[in-house]
Amino acid sequence: MTTLNSFKNLVNKLKREEVKSLLKYLRYYQDAKDDTKGKGVMLIEAILADPDCTTKDIQIGLYGSENYHAFNKLLNRTKDKIYEVMLFDQNLSKEFYSDRNRAVFEIRKKLVQSEILYLRGMTDELESFQNKIISKAKQYEVYDSLIEALRAKQRYVGFRFGKTSYDRIENEILKYEINRKAVIQSRSLFTKIMSVINQSNTSNDYKDDLYQAINLLTKDFQTTSSSTVGYYLYYLQAEWFQINNLYKDAESILSKLLKLVLENHSIYTKTRHGDVLMNLSFNELHLGNFDLALQNAVLAKSYYENNSVTMDVAKELEFYCRFFLKDIDNSEKLIDEIYNSTRSSNTPFLYSKRAYLYACLKTLKGDFSGSNELLQEVKEIEKDKEGWNLGKRILTIINRIESKDLESADLKVLSLEKFLKRILKFRHVRKRDIAILRILLKLINEGFDFEKVYLQRKRYFDLLESDDPDYGWKIKSPEMIVFHQWFKTKFGK
Repeated sequence: MTTLNSFKNLVNKLKREEVKSLLKYLRYYQDAKDDTKGKGVMLIEAILADPDCTTKDIQIGLYGSENYHAFNKLLNRTKDKIYEVMLFDQNLSKEFYSDRNRAVFEIRKKLVQSEILYLRGMTDELESFQNKIISKAKQYEVYDSLIEALRAKQRYVGFRFGKTSYDRIENEILKYEINRKAVIQSRSLFTKIMSVINQSNTSNDYKDDLYQAINLLTKDFQTTSSSTVGYYLYYLQAEWFQINNLYKDAESILSKLLKLVLENHSIYTKTRHGDVLMNLSFNELHLGNFDLALQNAVLAKSYYENNSVTMDVAKELEFYCRFFLKDIDNSEKLIDEIYNSTRSSNTPFLYSKRAYLYACLKTLKGDFSGSNELLQEVKEIEKDKEGWNLGKRILTIINRIESKDLESADLKVLSLEKFLKRILKFRHVRKRDIAILRILLKLINEGFDFEKVYLQRKRYFDLLESDDPDYGWKIKSPEMIVFHQWFKTKFGK
């Protein structure tokens, strides 16, 4: 059953042109025998005039009293009309959708029209009509619709021209069936691996699957030359280079991917364009090219809808760029925006992560109480024992030390020691985090004499400052406050 809130959300996401089309459609097509005549228009106008209107307010305005049965019926009928209006040609314009999106919509609509023409015996220009569908489906690699169109044409011309024509189309279907399966496989493998990556702090969770997927897609790309397969292949290859710290190789692959997207209508969408720019930005962060990373992150935002999940991801990436460029004021504006927008979305992991990032910024600015308040909201990322949870624990210790609450800091370090001993039995923990714990244990034993501990544990600090993959600091890790740098500031170094 449609609720008023879900209906409001649907109406509020309509474009201005779609609202105009909807009102015109409702006024023209209301059934004169229907006792709800004109009420669809009144419903839409009431929501547009007062977004906070209640179910009771609207019912009284429409019927003079509360009438839930009639109101629910009206909501469902009007919702169906909205869906119809969204398919009007004027609402499928280039302003709203990419060429590929619109091509897919057109192909699917014409497939329905082709079936209607065939069933009604209107076959004078049917083959020509089907050829146009087939041509566009090939151009945009819409293989499921292409095969459906070829089957429809095969059914029609087979009866007219016999077995030779039937077999010719059958061979074409078999060829594109291979392409269709390759595209489905590439999309499936990509989605599977990305779902693991988004919730993982170590590439060990997906490294083997990634390697196998790249081998499969490489063969499929060689066989089909499909831009869609190439799109997913390049993405996975870039990920492989990145997890192996080969960021220059990843940059080369991502440049090829951007070229592929820009030169092929079959895969180009604004969202994909933005996604490639975001991946370039992410890679450039790892190369230390912060200015170029910022440039691509900002450009990526222009390809996303406002208030979308992807827009928040782009803003988060821009936050990282500005954070490492020491543009703290703009970093704070960005993290505040996405922290608050994520608060209302049903994405608990992202909300916890962004609360943590905000806490890091508060610590950097010296607002330790504000940082601690945010850390109280970090619940979901605690499940990531060896990653974000460790980051939260170390940041909490830093806040206690900076606040001169040394007794509490002492207890937190001992708690961290117990935590690491427990998870080391069944989880991988970076040697860097173990070294940080050893430094902190020495620090509490030496009464928080930072300079003395630095000299006594110099070999650990040398490792933390090195490029050793097990000990070196990693950008875009939970360690936003770089531990060894922070530690040295505590004795003026």
